This record gives sequence, structure tokens and C-alpha cells, in this order.
Amino acid sequence: MPKSAGRELTDDLFRRLCGESVEEHSNKVILIHTVDENGWPHPAILSYFEVAAKDPHNIQLATYRDSRTTQNIRRTGKLTLSIFDERVTYYIKGTASEVAGEMMSAPYNSKLQMQVEQVLVDYADPARETGAYIASGITYVNPNPPGLAVLKELLR
Repeated sequence: MPKSAGRELTDDLFRRLCGESVEEHSNKVILIHTVDENGWPHPAILSYFEVAAKDPHNIQLATYRDSRTTQNIRRTGKLTLSIFDERVTYYIKGTASEVAGEMMSAPYNSKLQMQVEQVLVDYADPARETGAYIASGITYVNPNPPGLAVLKELLR
């Protein structure tokens, strides 16, 4: 069951998302969720090159400007990020808005600003699921990753 970690990124989350350790997480994905026009959860995947914490309260994201995800954010302003890794799961809920319809480093992307509203940490209940834990994050292979140019633009 998820437990509240407050209204800002934990030290571990900030370290993961501030760009300084992007190489450590370069093959992992961040699952993001919006709500579509019919009220259904809409998942999408971003890389650590497309999500950047400017401080413990603010996260910048790069999403395809014509995607359903970006349309949902424009319409509702709601967003949840899910981060899975060995022995840890985080959910970051917040409000988001578009700050640029086109990024200089990737014109097909919109730049979004998310204000962190709630951070949850999830793990198996040790009393009910002794020894259970998340074994790894969700990984991907991309021979042409977005690269540091997108991440650097998000951190500006």
C-alpha cells in the first residue's frame, strides 16, 4: 500500500531526476498517466532524458506536442509519474501545464511544467508479503535516445 512521502520530491527522487545521474538511469523508463476525455487513465512512457526536476517542487517534461498525453495535460492539467526500480516504487502526482509548444532541441516536443502536489512510496507489506520486492525498473533500448540536448533544455 502506498505511503505518503509529502508534497515534494524525496532526496532520492530529486537525485534521480535532477539530471546529474541520468547515465545511471538512461535505459529505464518513467511511466506517466493522464486522464483522457472519457475519464480513462491514459499511460505513456518517457525516458530519464525527458523528465527533469528543477527543484523538489517542480518537474519539467518533454512530450510529443501532438500526442494524446499532451492533449490530456492541456485539457485537465493533471499528471502522475510512476517510477519503478529495484526495491522502490514512487508515484508523483501534480498539476501540469504547457510552457512551450515546441522545444528548440526537439521541435516535435512540447515543454511541460509540473508542480508536485503529492509523492507516494509503494512497497510490499512485510507482514503480508514477507520478502517480496520490485526486482527492477522497466527498461528499454533506443539506439537514438533523445539525448542530453533535451534534458539540458528542460533544466534551463
